[in-house]
Amino acid sequence: MRAEQKRYFDIKVEVKSALPVYEQIKRAIKIAILSGRLEEGDQLMSIRELALKLQINPNTIIKVYYQLEIEGFVASRPGAGYFVKLDSKKLQKERRELFEKATDEYISKITDMGYSLEDIIQEINLRKKETS
Repeated sequence: MRAEQKRYFDIKVEVKSALPVYEQIKRAIKIAILSGRLEEGDQLMSIRELALKLQINPNTIIKVYYQLEIEGFVASRPGAGYFVKLDSKKLQKERRELFEKATDEYISKITDMGYSLEDIIQEINLRKKETS
């Protein structure tokens, strides 16, 4: 296994998650691409390797790679595998959308627990001071 594969394939599949397994894997790969851990031209694990590693059906990996290809994150090369394909405009847009979605989910969870937006801001400022 190549170094870059080890770098991003610490995928944890949560069987009890409401999010389907293929979505969990797809999200993990997209985050690796959007965060820069995977770069243009990096090769993804083969379908068989990843299925064995995650102990899931290879058809699930086929579905993930196919959807990532349709969305423009990877390209397949017959006989060679799947490789990261980056479009800088798409990358920026997707990163922003992912950030907004994660922020919305966080705010929703915290406000459901009874905290206000002011509480969130105070906590962020406290954490910011701790890391400075």
